[in-house]
Amino acid sequence: MRRTVKATGPLYARLAQDLKNEIQSGRLQPGDMLPSEAALCQQYGVSRGTVVRAFDMLLREGLAQRRQGVGTFVARQSLHRKPGYLLSFTAGVRNQGRQPSQQFLDIARLARRDVIQFGCDEPAVILERLRLVDGIPWAIHKHIVPASVAAQIEELTIQAGKPHARLLEESNFSLFEAFAEAGFSVDHADEILRARIAGERDAGLLQMAAGEAVMQVHRKSFDAKGRLLEITEGVYSGGSYTYEAHLVSSRGLTEVLFAGDTPRQT
Repeated sequence: MRRTVKATGPLYARLAQDLKNEIQSGRLQPGDMLPSEAALCQQYGVSRGTVVRAFDMLLREGLAQRRQGVGTFVARQSLHRKPGYLLSFTAGVRNQGRQPSQQFLDIARLARRDVIQFGCDEPAVILERLRLVDGIPWAIHKHIVPASVAAQIEELTIQAGKPHARLLEESNFSLFEAFAEAGFSVDHADEILRARIAGERDAGLLQMAAGEAVMQVHRKSFDAKGRLLEITEGVYSGGSYTYEAHLVSSRGLTEVLFAGDTPRQT
């Protein structure tokens, strides 16, 4: 049955609003494929150009993502990060009014030779979790915790080759909160972001197509004395993570030229 576009304004904007209503109402969920251009043309009695412009509006607003040769899908609402603020994943999700959860993937002891490449100079415990937001797979977090730190955290103890039962049972386990309870205070961290292509395992866990872009976040967290508390490798689907930065123009900045050890201002 042919539908009519109910909103006001240009036809493509009205069609885009109709599709947005379907997304915001929950009738279309993240990961769902939007109707094809041909189906929408027939359903609404509009031209292909109108549908293309409506899709472009959804793409610009981050509500949809296009997979070449497959179709257009409902995008995930991205988590928003501001640089300079150090929050746990759990706290960051809750601060945005959303519900975090997790699935335990693996925990193991690693020898120094296996973790020194990551910047850890002693044996460590590695913990891997699938992090979810509102029940949707959002990120894969691999944490490397130095053995001397992990030994003070009950949830990271390994007995007979298996993790402590509480870790498996408590879906709200927060590593930052566990640090605080053990007397460790995360003071600062160094973080590197890079984009890469998702491998088969990443794509399967994050429910995305292999070959799509993911954001990889590498973070080292330290206490006030510079002691390493953890190294995290986080993998996020490309559309689920945005990072805000405040940039300042170089115009008007004082140029500093160095002559030996003495700075000279010009």
